[in-house]
Amino acid sequence: MASPEQHASNLKAARAIGSIRNAKNTAKNAKKNIKAAVNIGALMTYIDPFMDWLFGIALVFAIIKDVLNYVLTALIAAGGIGELLIILFTIICSIAIGFIMLLTGSNGKTKSAKALSRFLVLLFGSFLETIPGVDLFPFETFSVIIIVWMTLVERKRAAEEGGGMEPEPAVA
Repeated sequence: MASPEQHASNLKAARAIGSIRNAKNTAKNAKKNIKAAVNIGALMTYIDPFMDWLFGIALVFAIIKDVLNYVLTALIAAGGIGELLIILFTIICSIAIGFIMLLTGSNGKTKSAKALSRFLVLLFGSFLETIPGVDLFPFETFSVIIIVWMTLVERKRAAEEGGGMEPEPAVA
């Protein structure tokens, strides 16, 4: 049986090894986080300011609709008409966002399967917004953010293949 001093020494050595491993893992995570931030920054160079401002309008629609969900949920408790209004506002907002996607060309310049995936993201987010209780989470807003991200990634891939929009050089 080990003495208390030996046990304390072994415990101290194990903690030191664990802290070294944690430091290595932290460094790896920091590298991943920096790389992810650089990738997001690189995607921002593919924003088309003449068309993508419409995504801002879509995001505003989604945020307003998600905030209205809280108000309408209170109406459900008060009288019950709120759920019908939530479904109605969700449908109207989803149609508006779909039209904005058509206007921005986030579906016309790419293969139909990729365009369909963006509309499926919108439909799935809209479907989740119609489920009572689940509609309190901002799925519509997240859907718009994911659609914008998917559009920017597709533009980046098209530019790398040589057939798409080239990013504008950074102004110093």
